[in-house]
Amino acid sequence: MLSGGIDSPVAGYLAMKRGIKLECLYFESPPHTSLMAKNKVKQLVEKLSEYQPDIKLHVIKLTSIQENIYKNINPDYMITIMRRMMYRISESVINKRKCLVLINGESVGQVASQTLTSMRVINNVTNVPVIRPVACLDKLEIIDIAKKIDTYETSILPYEDCCTIFLPKHPVINPKLEKCLEYEESFDYESLIKEAIDSMETITVNKNNKKFDF
Repeated sequence: MLSGGIDSPVAGYLAMKRGIKLECLYFESPPHTSLMAKNKVKQLVEKLSEYQPDIKLHVIKLTSIQENIYKNINPDYMITIMRRMMYRISESVINKRKCLVLINGESVGQVASQTLTSMRVINNVTNVPVIRPVACLDKLEIIDIAKKIDTYETSILPYEDCCTIFLPKHPVINPKLEKCLEYEESFDYESLIKEAIDSMETITVNKNNKKFDF
């Protein structure tokens, strides 16, 4: 799961450092997110492709799902429900692409969806193993690696991604699973997920390999 932020490219790099071959999954929400945000993610994949050739970048349009969440879900739970949808989509793409694990840039306690309670509730929708390479690093440690692999300056470009639009004032930090299940009954998310996966765009990014330097 690759966003346009600082953490997920670092997580991807650390996974490659252990010999894991990456495919990247990016969620966009046009017209709420811009083409510049998508191009920013392509640039990040180009940086990562210096360590692994032919990285596939899968782009999923999350617009309909996010708009339905915004219309139907208690604002405090919008981020939690959105992340659960992302995990469901990720599992489907993983199975379709015959991948083995889900990797993301979650760091414990950094934002509301990354408390231990939130992680457990969000993780509930998938049986795919989830690897979080930066889970126990603090932000300064993550930034230090981002600068060393030359993703930091790209990551801080000011283009909103789908995780920052429709952001509630007080996202829940200790969500209840039963509340999530109740809220998810308010709209037909399964057909929206199928629609998003069916329209997935795949881009192959390639650069010359170089060695891992630390």
